[in-house]
Amino acid sequence: METKKTSRLRVGNIIACAILVLVFVFVMIMYANAGGNSASASTYSSLSSEVIPLVNKDYSNSLLLALANQNEVEAGPKEEVIVERRTDLDDYITTYLDDIKFLCYTYSINYEDFIDDLHKQYELNYETYGFNENNVGYILNAKGELNNYKNVKYGLVEYINKYIDKNPKKKKTRRVAYTGKASYVENLIRYYCTIYTDVDVNIALSIGAAESGYYKVKGMLKAGNIYGGMSRGGLIHYDNIEIGVLSYIRLLSRSYFGKGVNTINGIGYRYCPGIDNNGNKVASPHWVGLVNTAMKHYNKQDNKITASDLLKKTEVL
Repeated sequence: METKKTSRLRVGNIIACAILVLVFVFVMIMYANAGGNSASASTYSSLSSEVIPLVNKDYSNSLLLALANQNEVEAGPKEEVIVERRTDLDDYITTYLDDIKFLCYTYSINYEDFIDDLHKQYELNYETYGFNENNVGYILNAKGELNNYKNVKYGLVEYINKYIDKNPKKKKTRRVAYTGKASYVENLIRYYCTIYTDVDVNIALSIGAAESGYYKVKGMLKAGNIYGGMSRGGLIHYDNIEIGVLSYIRLLSRSYFGKGVNTINGIGYRYCPGIDNNGNKVASPHWVGLVNTAMKHYNKQDNKITASDLLKKTEVL
């Protein structure tokens, strides 16, 4: 009996030990699994900290540069933007473009060709002489010095004349017999007197009116001659009314006002002379009377006129 009890106890112990071993193994497996998940979470947290907030500055700059290069490759090369530097001449042309256009029209030359020539002169002469808007064509006197003209438009006219002398083929033929209104001719006189500023605009208007019947004598208008200028062949004919009126105002400036002859009687003494009762040379009383009457008419008018106003009445070349 004793022997059987011992055998049963041993078997029971074995079974109990086996159960304990199984429980221990199960617990260890569960613990191992729990520890593995914790380690993974910890590792993920650690990696997260290293990759995002703790990245060093050099690496960050390299990364940004790489991304920028990648974007540039994907988007293609950027188009280079070239900004041209404005020069004194560019500003000059912008400011006086209408004057350039109208004066080129007066002389029958293409204003775009003329502007190209101004750019050439600027490139050739700027480093030596700088820029003077009153002598945009860099015209030199006999001493090799830059001429100092009275104003911008005066210097512009001087250079247009020189440009035509150098490039006679650039001047187009524009022979037009004027049949338009007197007001356009009067405005031409007003505008050209802003070039030859020594000429009294009302005297110029009045002499022209006295000579051409207030700018209505057809023969004179067709000849482009409103001041009665004569040559051996008779009345001087100009190609067009614009160049004819300009020639008239320039004549007054150079032969009269520029020499101090600036009164109606003084001008008439040479312009339209007569003989008094004593046989002395004087300004024709009849001519002086006509001019004085016209003066009363023009003194009441506004003489302000611009190239822009004149361009509205013309077809620019």
